[in-house]
Amino acid sequence: MSGSITTNYTSGGAATGASAASAATFGKNFDTFLKLLTSQLQNQNPLSPMDTTQFTQQLVQFSSVEQSIRQNQNLETLIALQKSSQAGNAVSYIGKTVDVNGDVVGLVGGEGVVTYQLADTAARTIVNIYDKDGKLVRRLEGDNDAGRNAVSWNGKSDTGAQLPDGDYKVEVVAQGYAAENIQVSTIITGVVSDVRFIGGATMLTIDGVTLPLSQLGAVRGTPASSS
Repeated sequence: MSGSITTNYTSGGAATGASAASAATFGKNFDTFLKLLTSQLQNQNPLSPMDTTQFTQQLVQFSSVEQSIRQNQNLETLIALQKSSQAGNAVSYIGKTVDVNGDVVGLVGGEGVVTYQLADTAARTIVNIYDKDGKLVRRLEGDNDAGRNAVSWNGKSDTGAQLPDGDYKVEVVAQGYAAENIQVSTIITGVVSDVRFIGGATMLTIDGVTLPLSQLGAVRGTPASSS
């Protein structure tokens, strides 16, 4: 199985550290409270004992805080287990052909494919491609059939210049025969080359484009080997 796996659990570690810090602070405050309570009880006037209502209320508050901290710790443990399970499942996508919802096309080796889904048959479909600065670099005529369509891009700008490999933003605009707008969803189709775990999120890299696993639309299986 080809591909690579990159891990970065910064966010998860920060959350766990926050819970540990909260628990440590709570422990110190509770110890201080108990020492003060013990001291006051030992030194109270037996003929005029203190009203323990306030202490009781404070004990209840400490108990409530302790339960909240434990619940947060248990929740963080469950989230960590879920992320670990998700990460293990994501690795199985390496080498598979997938559809991911996204408005980016990856230009690799001077070639790119823009895939999109039309909700209805269009009279005209325009594919606009923008560079990282938001500048329109290429405008293509797209297919108008309802359903799934794909347009190949040779990596050249409208002026004929060959553009460098990388990620380019895609905008697909479709209109019907009555000049009404047709709903369009852009799709990235390609083979997953690696899986990355960044900031607690699982990311898939398809044809040089890295997108969240949460945007996965379909898994089409392992590409057929050429004979």
